[in-house]
Amino acid sequence: MGMGGAKGGGGRGRIAQASLSEINVTPLVDVMLVLLVIFMVASAVETARISREAETLRQVATEEAASKLVTDENQVPVDLPRVTADKINVASKNGKPIISFDSERKIFIDKDLLIDCKPKTVDACLDGFEAALSKNPKGHGIRDANLRADRHLDYGLVLALMARMRRSGIEHFGLISEDPGK
Repeated sequence: MGMGGAKGGGGRGRIAQASLSEINVTPLVDVMLVLLVIFMVASAVETARISREAETLRQVATEEAASKLVTDENQVPVDLPRVTADKINVASKNGKPIISFDSERKIFIDKDLLIDCKPKTVDACLDGFEAALSKNPKGHGIRDANLRADRHLDYGLVLALMARMRRSGIEHFGLISEDPGK
């Protein structure tokens, strides 16, 4: 009986040992597949987020580069280019006088000197221009004129002259340029 019990006990032990030595991998595979799906979804979401951030950074960099370019253009002295435009016939200018502003800061109406601005401040020059224009017989009642300004003059000074021309009653004026071939 002792032997049989040992034998029987031993047999049961072998069955118990055999069942314990086999690992059930089904739950392990299930867990691994769930983790794989979670990482795949997280990776796709992260990739989309990074793509959006990269696009935003590209846009910001482009805007910064464009604003820097505009700032640089505003700070650098510009020699404006010569342009091709429809020519006006100066000989028969249809009664429109030509106001010229030369590089020595002298303002003419046709070929008559209105004012020499070289020794004067900008405001004094433009005040003198308005006064001289009103005194000059060619300047009475003109509403249309053509403006010739030397390209080496300060751009702000030419704009200030244009503003004073409007204030003096010259409502319409054309800007005269040179042909690029000259």
